[in-house]
Amino acid sequence: LCGEWIESMWDCMLVGDVSCIPFFLATVVIGNLVVLNLFLALLLSNFGSSSLSA
Repeated sequence: LCGEWIESMWDCMLVGDVSCIPFFLATVVIGNLVVLNLFLALLLSNFGSSSLSA
């Protein structure tokens, strides 16, 4: 998310197992979706509360 995923990718590749690539990709995709959903929930929560108080 912040550009620090590259170190984790290199660690995964150094293991040398074939199953680390799908695991790493799934972790990155699911992690980004979770962060995106949290951001959208916060945005919608703040938008909903400001429109009710006005």
